[in-house]
Amino acid sequence: MSSSEDSCSSSSGEEKKIKKTPVKKTKKDPKTKKGKKDGKRGRKKNKDENAPRRYLSPFIFFSKEYRSTIKAQNPSSTFGEIGSLLGQKWSQIGADEKKKYENMAAEDKKRWEIEKKQYEEKLKSQPAESSSESSDESN
Repeated sequence: MSSSEDSCSSSSGEEKKIKKTPVKKTKKDPKTKKGKKDGKRGRKKNKDENAPRRYLSPFIFFSKEYRSTIKAQNPSSTFGEIGSLLGQKWSQIGADEKKKYENMAAEDKKRWEIEKKQYEEKLKSQPAESSSESSDESN
């Protein structure tokens, strides 16, 4: 019986060696995939600095208003902890108070839509030469 136990333990040791080899190969595979990014996924689109800023959410308006008070109440808290406390406070406030921030966000969204429309019209009205010149400068 001891000989069968020895053979089992030695075969399990071999299995461990076999299992380690594929793990090493899988670690190498992602590295080779990173180097082969020739498609669109690897490229970062340049953002136009003249584009209008996107609208803010109701929670952002709420956090702008309450961040200073939360920070004063918890002076030793980190940025993440303050964000967590703001989230807790946001979940505790009533729907009527949230409505105030939702209205602010709706107004900001209207502002963004107007600015975006004006921006897109401005881009369409510009001659094609100026857009190709700006792309040459970025390269």
